[in-house]
Amino acid sequence: MSRLRAAAIHLLICAGVALVLLALFWLVWYPPPLFQAVGGVEIFLMLLGIDVILGPLLTLIVFKSGKKTLKFDLAVIGAVQVAALCYGVFTLLSGRPVYVAALGHRFDVIQANEIEEKELEAAKQSLPWFGPRWVGTKSANDAKEKERIMFSAMGGADYGHFPQHHQPLENMRDEILKNAEYLYQLKKHNAGNEAAIDGWLAERGLKPDQVRFQGLKGRSRDFTVVLDGTTAKVLGVAPFKPWAQ
Repeated sequence: MSRLRAAAIHLLICAGVALVLLALFWLVWYPPPLFQAVGGVEIFLMLLGIDVILGPLLTLIVFKSGKKTLKFDLAVIGAVQVAALCYGVFTLLSGRPVYVAALGHRFDVIQANEIEEKELEAAKQSLPWFGPRWVGTKSANDAKEKERIMFSAMGGADYGHFPQHHQPLENMRDEILKNAEYLYQLKKHNAGNEAAIDGWLAERGLKPDQVRFQGLKGRSRDFTVVLDGTTAKVLGVAPFKPWAQ
C-alpha cells in the first residue's frame, strides 16, 4: 500500500467519525444557535483539526510499506487520536446546554457543568441528554434560599441554575409578556440590520406586530428569543443583538 493511499483511508475513516459527531452535536446536544451561544464551535473545530487533519497527516509522514516499526507507529497515532477525541467529546458533553430558562426579563442558557449535583438531588431530577429543555423559573419562598440565590446570581448562576426552582414555561406567560419588548426596539439594537430582521420573520411567516422578544444570554454570545405576542410561545431564536451594547 502506498503512503498516499494509507493517508486517504485514514482520512475517510476520520471524516466519517467527524460527520457522526457533528450530527449528534448539531441535531441533539447543541441545537443551533446554542452551539454558538456557549462557544462550542471553537472546541468542535479543534476536535476536528485533531481528528480529521492531524491523524491522517501523521500517517502520511510515518507510513512506509515494509517498515519494521510501522504497526507500532500507527498504533501510537491511533491511541493519541482516540484519547484526544474522547477528551474533546467529554468536554463538549460536559458543557452541553441542558436548560434554556426564562427568568421573566431574559432567558439564560444553562450548561451541564454549571449545575451542582446537590441542586439536582434537591430537585430529584437528572440532567436531560437529548437536547435542552425550555423551562420557566419561580422565586424561592424561603428567605434564606432567596438570599442564597441572590448572591449566586451575582456570580452568574441565577434561578435557572437551580432545577428545584424550575416550572413549566407556560406558567410565566404574563410575566414574560410584561417584560418582552416590541420589534422596533430590536431594530434599534441592530441598526443597519433591519432588513435582515424583516427577512428572518418573513421566512417563518411572521408579522412584526405578532411578535415580541427577550434576550437570550449565553456564555460566548447573546441571541434574541422571538415570542408570540399573545401566548408568549417561543417562535424561534434569532441571531440578533437583544439589547443595547
